[in-house]
Amino acid sequence: MISVEWQIEPAVTALRELQSRLRDLSPAWRSIITHLRRATMEQFATQGGRSGQQWQPLTLPYSKQKARRFPGQPILRASDALFRSLVEQTPDSVVEIAPQALTYGTRRFYGRFHQRGDRPQPKRQFLAIVEQDRTQIKKLVRSHLENQAVLSGFERV
Repeated sequence: MISVEWQIEPAVTALRELQSRLRDLSPAWRSIITHLRRATMEQFATQGGRSGQQWQPLTLPYSKQKARRFPGQPILRASDALFRSLVEQTPDSVVEIAPQALTYGTRRFYGRFHQRGDRPQPKRQFLAIVEQDRTQIKKLVRSHLENQAVLSGFERV
């Protein structure tokens, strides 16, 4: 007689451990912040072109004024405070990582007027999630989940 015996308890234990590990996505969020900062740098560098919505040019009067006060600075980068708050860690940066949530943005009050467009400011979206970002974020989350499964006793496939 041939028999196969299988113990379910080790699998149940591993699943419980995995469930516990998946309650905290903080490691994935940290990777995603790095990606979002790079994407935001690109959005500024292309003046919106990365998202397919090129930023509207400055008005002629403001363009002249800005050229005198901030020579060579591109759109939305007069003092660079908004840009730095999004691509570096500054007092104006908003990066809040919780086990099940991630918040990324800026405390610079004028950022919302540019992001959404509000008279007299035209919309110049500096935070833009495109399909390429969605794909990368899914990969980062999947990698985190796979790592947590391995740490819980599952084998990599």
